Amino acid sequence: MISPGQMTLSGIEVQALPVTRFQPQTSAYASVLDPGPLLQLRGQLRSAQLQTDAARAQAAASEREYRRLTVLNGQDHTVSDKVTETARATRDADRAHLEAAQASLLAARDTARSRWGDVLTGWALATRSPQLDALNSGQQALLSVALPQGGATGSPPPTIHINLPGTVGEITAHLISPSPLADPVIQSPTYFYQAPRGGLRTDMRIDALLPTGQSVDGVVIPNSAVVWYANRPWVYVQSDDTHFTRREIAVDTPAPGGWFVAQWHGGERVVVKGAALLFSQEFQPKPQPGAPSSGGDDDG
Repeated sequence: MISPGQMTLSGIEVQALPVTRFQPQTSAYASVLDPGPLLQLRGQLRSAQLQTDAARAQAAASEREYRRLTVLNGQDHTVSDKVTETARATRDADRAHLEAAQASLLAARDTARSRWGDVLTGWALATRSPQLDALNSGQQALLSVALPQGGATGSPPPTIHINLPGTVGEITAHLISPSPLADPVIQSPTYFYQAPRGGLRTDMRIDALLPTGQSVDGVVIPNSAVVWYANRPWVYVQSDDTHFTRREIAVDTPAPGGWFVAQWHGGERVVVKGAALLFSQEFQPKPQPGAPSSGGDDDG
């Protein structure tokens, strides 16, 4: 037992913990990618596309010319057979050139998809791509995120959060698409995300936080409230004005400033300062029956 006056003198502070909704999270590996190869690929694909378009236009023009000359050749040889044959040879050559250009474009697309997937390849192929422009200007960063082994998160979450060492607040990254490549270290499936550049730098390898499962209700126990005994974490909960109960908690879900504990009732009053003092008082030796009294209060 400890009176309110003793609590004040001892610096013991109690706080009613409100219920909060918490999203369980798991960590994943994330790498900041160099967008340079993707931007170079954009130029290569655009060049291959333009060459294909030009070859298609040339093939169409030579086809029309060959047909025109064929008609004239059939009308009492208005044009000679030699001219017609030359036009046919030109048409065939332009067809072959178009087929070669189309094959080169297809190969370039396949190569791009094998490295970057369909969505980023589509960005590279587009005439205008604000997404690639944002990467090129440094406004956005491109991330490769490896989901944990075993697929604990199921499908990739649409948003994840990144905490950079030495910074305040989180960076939110948004899903782009699956990546065709596995993570080279942990061999897990990877996904492309984009995030504001901020403090992200190319080749950084950082931890990302991925939401898992449904949100749950509970309270956040401050770090200052936790005492350890027998390798287990405990807190003191005020049961009435002068009494406290030591309660074990789970510390498997970190939260900002402490630990999230599910299935606690809101409003429970927890000792957030001075828990170690209560602990020492709880375990101080009790006077034996018949022993001389020190005159102090022996209730804890």
